[in-house]
Amino acid sequence: MADTEKIYNESNQNSGNQMPLVLSILALVLAVIGVIIASVSLSQKGTNNFNIGAGIGGTYSDAGSTGAQSGNDGVNDDDKIWVLATGHGASNTEYIDEISGQIMGFNVDITNAVCRIAGKNCRWSADVYTRCWNSEIGETQRGGEGLYSGYYDACTGWFHTYVRSRTFQFSDPYTTTEEAAFIVKDGNQGAFDYRDISNKKIGFIDGFVFDEFCVARQDIQGVPIPPGNLVHYLGREELLAGIQSEEVDAGFDAVLNWLNIDMVDVIPDFRAECAIAGRALMMREDSTLWQWWNPAFAKLRASAEYKLICRDLLEQHGHFPGPSPEDVCFDYK
Repeated sequence: MADTEKIYNESNQNSGNQMPLVLSILALVLAVIGVIIASVSLSQKGTNNFNIGAGIGGTYSDAGSTGAQSGNDGVNDDDKIWVLATGHGASNTEYIDEISGQIMGFNVDITNAVCRIAGKNCRWSADVYTRCWNSEIGETQRGGEGLYSGYYDACTGWFHTYVRSRTFQFSDPYTTTEEAAFIVKDGNQGAFDYRDISNKKIGFIDGFVFDEFCVARQDIQGVPIPPGNLVHYLGREELLAGIQSEEVDAGFDAVLNWLNIDMVDVIPDFRAECAIAGRALMMREDSTLWQWWNPAFAKLRASAEYKLICRDLLEQHGHFPGPSPEDVCFDYK
């Protein structure tokens, strides 16, 4: 009896000593199997591949991502509030109404209509132009802090240019292009001659397409303009003051914005093309806004509402200077 108990006890002790080893081996085998399964799964899973097209009518592809159409912020576009920025200028394209305090103008009317047609929830933000695009004297042109940092989804009313296309993308344009010219004090008392601007101080609006780089592309004497002869202003009112005070010999800007201002003359016989397309929405490269804007604007342009909005350039917003419907609207008669 004693021998039997001894054998039984030794057997149990040996079994107990082997159990941890068995469990360790089993755990190792299971871990290896898990790694193999994970590797196979990863090799079969698709990868996200975004190709966001810059410029007008860019293309966008999405392989293996179910959330791409909702934008990079992961918010469904149907629920997203799209924030659109307008500038601080005062023309019939965009201005702050002194009575209501509301942002108004042609750019606002067009964009509100497109947002309604697309069924999007749009909000407005007023900001200085340089937060959309900046072109300080002697500095490389660059995107503004507001658009770069995502303070808003797009800046409205910006002309499509080659330089801006290297940084941002654009919606389809909702106007034609505009010509630029030199603007001088009424009567051209300084006898400004556009054919030779050597030693002349020229004023520009900071961030605008009608800039010193556009002047430098023209076949005239005195270009490129040396930095000491460049003066940048924040807006048209400031440029007008600079022309009136003779701080500059001439300004350079879109012709249409100065035709109805008595205090200045637009130099004849010279016009410059500075943009490759008309006013549009300018946005970051990762934006999907143009995907719904372009088809919605196409519907608006084909409707009678587009011509009514163009008509209101003068009938509703004509108390501010700016272009006429024939100057900027497509096929307006």
